[in-house]
This record gives sequence, structure tokens and C-alpha cells, in this order.
Amino acid sequence: MREESIRLLNAFTQAHGAPGAEGAVRKLFLRELAHLPVNADRVGNIYFDAAGEASGPRVMLTAHMDEVGFMVQDITADGFLKFLPLGGWCENTLLAQRVRVLTRSGRELPGVITSLPPHFTGGDAKTSPAIDKLYIDLGAESREQVRAWGVSLGDTIVPEGPFAPTAHPDRFLAKAFDNRSGCAALAQTLRLMKPGRPCRVLGVATVQEEMGCRGAQTAAAIAAPDVALVLEGPPADDTPGFSRAESQGRLGGGVQIRLYDPTAIMNRELAEFARATAERHGIPHQLTVRRSGGTDAKSIHLAGAGVPTIVLGVPARYIHTHAALTDVRDFAACVNLSLALLDSLDAGTVAGFTRHL
Repeated sequence: MREESIRLLNAFTQAHGAPGAEGAVRKLFLRELAHLPVNADRVGNIYFDAAGEASGPRVMLTAHMDEVGFMVQDITADGFLKFLPLGGWCENTLLAQRVRVLTRSGRELPGVITSLPPHFTGGDAKTSPAIDKLYIDLGAESREQVRAWGVSLGDTIVPEGPFAPTAHPDRFLAKAFDNRSGCAALAQTLRLMKPGRPCRVLGVATVQEEMGCRGAQTAAAIAAPDVALVLEGPPADDTPGFSRAESQGRLGGGVQIRLYDPTAIMNRELAEFARATAERHGIPHQLTVRRSGGTDAKSIHLAGAGVPTIVLGVPARYIHTHAALTDVRDFAACVNLSLALLDSLDAGTVAGFTRHL
């Protein structure tokens, strides 16, 4: 399982999948889950029917495919790209970073975000320029040359962030662990599931989470789940600048079970069931209450008559940058908890999550 986990994390993180342009990630899912029946909707979400007990509760096991990126907004006369952000970025992570521009024909072009060396700032640059003051340099000499290379307005851009092992045998660097950790966990869970589950499982890969949980709104309406498990790559909080004693997203601490963020209060009975299941199976886990952020749970838990929803996360340091850091042991804990939950979400248990009278 470990080597397969690393392979999947490598493949999914390196796919180009900015919001609205998740095609490469979608193709990976189709390849990895070719044994399952699949459908798509009009916004680009895909649905894998993993079956199970036909009369059992419908469980939506889901992860979003998109990563934070950019879009070409204009091309200057001398061949630089103006761009706008897709998702949340801090400007101080961008200067002189490499990127990949995806053209309409499928060609990927390397580039670098502009920056000024200290020779021109006097070494006294205390703030980073706003994103609308930055450009991408493809090495071009003119607007015409950029267009000849196939670049046009609306093309998407993602960080260049190779997958690389660290000296620690369980920890890896790459772009897009938010949310390719969730994607890889979704694929691996669906591949490892055994027959005889008490629930009907629908694996759903969504689009445009980073732009406001847009795909999940459509997906929840179509899937009509009785319960949802959202697989995510949330921010770790165990680096200098955080209180280690108060960390709720520590690398090596196990899968995160999120109880709250400003976009969703998780169903308390489902959250307790997830915690108890992790305890019963000896799966490392950490409970999390977040002051900021949000996930596709925002859209899913309010769909239809309401959906009991929980977020299971694989923490990563430095997300929404070119180089995040994660621990494959936490990934394994996420997959193991997902499998354990799917083995025990029978009709009576799921009904109990919403018994309010």
C-alpha cells in the first residue's frame, strides 16, 4: 500500500488542474478507476459507482480535483503575461517562482513570475507587489511570438512543483497536495474496497472547489447522498510560528477529523462515529476545529434536505504554494479510516445521524 500511495500522490500532484481546467486530473481518475462504471455532469464532475448494498444508504466519498493556479488575463506588447489568481494566494510566495502555462492545444510552456533583484531595490523591499503588478515571463520577445506558441487569453497556469522525497522516508514535497492528497486517497480507497459493504458508495471527483465549492453544489444535487465523506489536503499547523502544544494538524499525527470551519459545522453524530471508528481500529487521528478556511462540505451539507458530512484530511505544510510537504503515514490513516467507515455505515447507523425528534 505504501508504494502505491506514493505513486498515486506523485501522479496526481503533477497533473495540471487549475479551477475550470481539471481535464488532466479527470483522465488520471479514469485510468486509475477503469474497472468502475463512470458518469460525468455538465460542469465536469465525475461519478464512479462503486456499488455495495443496493438498498443501503448512499454514501458520497468525494475529493476536489482543482488546485490553486492562475489564468492569462492579457499579453503585453513585449511578450509578458498578465495573470489573475484562481484561488487563494499570498503574494510573498510568488516572486521568481516557476510556472507551467497550459495552451488550448494541450502544450505546456515553462515560465517564471517576474521579480526585481536587490540591485534595483537597494535590498530594502519590505513588501511584495500585488498580484496585478506581477507578470509571467515565457522568454518571449513579443506578443506575436507568445501567440505563435499557442498562448491565448483564458489559458490556465499552475505552479511548477516537482514531487520529491525528503530525507525523512515518509515525507514528500510537491505542489497541489491540496487537494491531490484527497484525490489519491479517493482513488486508493475505491480500489481497495471489498464486496459486502452495507452502503451504496458513489465516488465523486469535483471541480472548482478553490473558487467557492462550485462543483460540489452540482455534485451533491446529482448524487443525492444520505451521508458524505469529504477527503481533503488541509493546512498543517506544526511549523515555527504556531503553538506546537495547540497543533491540530501535525505531520505524522494521523488523519484530521474536522469538526468545524466557518463554512460548515459537521454533523456531531457522524463526527463522533468517525472518531470512535478510528479509535476502534487503532487509526492515528487528530480532531480539528478551524477558525478559517472551508471545503466542499460547505455545499454538500446543505444540499437537498441536508446531508450529514465529515471532512477527513491529510495535513500538508505550506499549501497554496509551489512546495507543500506531507507525510504518507497520514495519507494511509485517511485511506484506512475511509475504508473502515464504508464498512460500517449501515442503514441504522446513518439514520441515527439525523434523528432529531
